[in-house]
Amino acid sequence: MASRFRHCCAFRVLVVGLALSARPSRLSHAATQQGSGALIGRLIDHETHTPIRGASIALLGTPRGFASDSEGRFARDGLGAGNYVLQVRAIGYVRASWVLQLAEGEVHTEVFELERLPVVLDPVTVERTPGFAEERRRAFERRRAAGRGYFLTEEQIAQAGPRALGDLFRNVPGVRMQCRGSSAGCSIRMTRAPRECRPDFVVDGFPATNATSLDMPTIGIIGIEIYRTLSETPLDFLRISNQCGIVVIWTRSGPG
Repeated sequence: MASRFRHCCAFRVLVVGLALSARPSRLSHAATQQGSGALIGRLIDHETHTPIRGASIALLGTPRGFASDSEGRFARDGLGAGNYVLQVRAIGYVRASWVLQLAEGEVHTEVFELERLPVVLDPVTVERTPGFAEERRRAFERRRAAGRGYFLTEEQIAQAGPRALGDLFRNVPGVRMQCRGSSAGCSIRMTRAPRECRPDFVVDGFPATNATSLDMPTIGIIGIEIYRTLSETPLDFLRISNQCGIVVIWTRSGPG
């Protein structure tokens, strides 16, 4: 008889020990049997329903806080009857709180959902480095705005409807067409330069005096800069040997 009593008591101790050491999700009603309440909870993401681990949890009115485990679970026993405020904070989530009411010996089980914090990014300014074609267009406009030289834009060239390059210089102040016998032998002279000498030509940023003819078609030309004197010529195109002005031609087929 004594042996049976010892086995019975040992079994009870074993059961109580297992109940107290169980994981929060498996907390039994031992707290109820002991006349105290308990809270068993689980934290999950409101949208994905994935568990939230490592959240800071406080139950106002109790001495210490606690945290959720890797499955988002938590538990607190030894609670008397009354109202409690559960406060939860987790990184990346809106702080939340719930009011819970426990009856005497009640074990309250609930799943709590947290809302994600809205992601607000600082304004980002993206600056793109201009390509060569865009940079030379800007430079063209800067020089044109400076008021030095004579400029022909792509629109002006199209409106003039020239047959060849030479037709664009006929009405430019300070430029004189000089022809010998036929239009094929025409050249231009800068009347404001010494001895009305012949200007140099630059095409798409490269010297092209010997390769430029006034008979060449204007198809593809998108801008022309005409500098009639040395003092008019900007530093971009100034050469020591140049005393007769310069004609700068930009084409659509130039480096992009």
